[in-house]
Amino acid sequence: MNMKPSIKKLTYTKIQRNDMRVAYLMLLPAVALLGIFVVTPLVMSVQRSFYDWNFYKDSVFVGLDNFRVIVVNKSFQRAVVNALKFVAILVPLQIVVQFAFAHLLCSLSKRFSNTVKTAIYIPGIIAGIIAGIIFMFIFEYKGGLVNQLLTSLGLDRIAFKNNGFWAMISIIVPSVWLGFGGGTILNYAGLISVPGEYYEAASIDGAGSVSKLLHITLPQMKNIFVLQCINMTTGTLQMLELPMIMTSGGPRESTLTPMLYMYNNFKNAGQSMGQTIAGALLMMILIALLNSFIFKVIKSEKSIEG
Repeated sequence: MNMKPSIKKLTYTKIQRNDMRVAYLMLLPAVALLGIFVVTPLVMSVQRSFYDWNFYKDSVFVGLDNFRVIVVNKSFQRAVVNALKFVAILVPLQIVVQFAFAHLLCSLSKRFSNTVKTAIYIPGIIAGIIAGIIFMFIFEYKGGLVNQLLTSLGLDRIAFKNNGFWAMISIIVPSVWLGFGGGTILNYAGLISVPGEYYEAASIDGAGSVSKLLHITLPQMKNIFVLQCINMTTGTLQMLELPMIMTSGGPRESTLTPMLYMYNNFKNAGQSMGQTIAGALLMMILIALLNSFIFKVIKSEKSIEG
């Protein structure tokens, strides 16, 4: 009787089991950290969202009242609408600007493009609070750079903090500036990874620049755009530092964001922390729903070469 196939199968199974044990051991630290710092706080947050809870008195179970209070709160509703406005403006604006500049980088010489990439990435390492202070002085009414330029041209000053439209502009500009470097480099990496043979074949077929952009470049950049949409949508809905430093959510809550609203609640000792946690959970659900919608609308695909 030939026992070699059985021995080989037994040996392979033993090696496979050993490999699985090693894989599980390597995953164990990551799973442990995930459980300690993500799963456990999330479970605790969900549990405490059903209580009238703060640091100074005993907790009282209130069921879904915290969620009801947050949902019907006019300030929170206004904050969510403001955040969605920022998403609708900032996400497409940043994608277009970053893609256009990355396209320009591709046409520059390698040495010069490296210098430019280093220079434009500097804002990305600046904290949002610092950026807010910088642009607060730029948009300041009396001594701000923008208003000094306007008065030198004989034009009226703009009260950025007193006008809802200009207050939003004063937040949009530094937001674009902060994300410009990282997003441009991400687009640049995507552009240089598009196979040159595609463009050569299109040129042979008589395709122009616009046709190449629409039928080659943009489809090949789809996965980059999905990643940008997800990151920008999540980041914009969680915006806190810029409106807190520059406008404090004003005027008349026109730049109030959900995170700033919850931060103000957290500072209020008389406010139930359960309501703040309930608001945070609602925003987490909203972010998940929007990201799922983005994945459905812009389907990411594996690049196919051939």
